[in-house]
Amino acid sequence: MEEIKPSYKLEVFEGPLDLLLSLIAKNEIDIYDIPIAVIFEQYMDYINAMKRLDMEIASDFIVMASELMLIKSRMLLPKAVVDGVEVDPREELVQILLEYRRTKEEAVYLSERYARYYGRYTKETDEVGVDKTYVSEQESVYLIDALSRLLARVRLDESMKNEDAEKTLSHILHQKPASIAERTGVIFAMLQEKKTMRFLDIMYSCRSKSEIIASFMAILSLISSQRVVAEYAEDDAFNPNMCLVEGAEAPVVQDFTDEE
Repeated sequence: MEEIKPSYKLEVFEGPLDLLLSLIAKNEIDIYDIPIAVIFEQYMDYINAMKRLDMEIASDFIVMASELMLIKSRMLLPKAVVDGVEVDPREELVQILLEYRRTKEEAVYLSERYARYYGRYTKETDEVGVDKTYVSEQESVYLIDALSRLLARVRLDESMKNEDAEKTLSHILHQKPASIAERTGVIFAMLQEKKTMRFLDIMYSCRSKSEIIASFMAILSLISSQRVVAEYAEDDAFNPNMCLVEGAEAPVVQDFTDEE
C-alpha cells in the first residue's frame, strides 16, 4: 500500500519558527519532545510546495531547514555528555520555540488592547466656575477651645466673688438653668441687628455659666442649620466672627428644659 502523506494548505507564515509551531500544533506534538524526523519531513514538504509555486523562499526558511537537518543528524549519534549530563540536540530549538510562542501570545494581547483603545483620546478638564454658595469649613475645635478658656475665666471670677464653697453651692442650687431655645432666639436677634459679632462678645453677654453653655449649644445649632457662619481670622482663630447668613430665617427650636 502506498504511504499517504498528510497534505497542507499553503498558508503564509511570518517565518520558519511560525511554521514549526504550526506543524507541532497540527501533529499534537509535545514541544519538549519533538520528533525531528517527522517535523523535518513536513517542513521540507512546505518548502518544496513553495518552489513548485515559484514562490520566493526567504533565506530564514533555508537556514532553519539546515538547522533541522543538523539536529536530525546529531540525533543519530550518541548524545554528548557535559558534566555528567546528556545534552539533547533539540534543547536549544525548544527554548527558541517557547520564547517565540510566548512573544506571539503577548502580541495577540497587545493587538486586542490596541484595537479597543486606539481611538480613545483624553479630554482636557473643563474650567469650573466659582461656587458662590460655598460655605467655609466650620472648625468646631476653635469654638470648643474658646469655650474652655471662657469657662476657666468664669470659674476664676466665681472663686473670687464667693468666699467659701457653701456660697458657691447655694448660688448653683438657686440658679435657673438657661434655655437653649431662648439663647438661640436671643443670639439670632442680636445677629439680625448687628449682622456680625465676635464669638467671645456673645459669650461675655451671658450672666451665668448655664447661659454660657446654652449659648454655645445655640451657636452650634445655628451653624449646623446654616443660618450662621463662623469666619476665622489668621491672627485670632480662637475668636471667630459669627456672621448671619443672608436670607436665613429665624430658627424654631423646641426646648424641653422647662417641662416637668
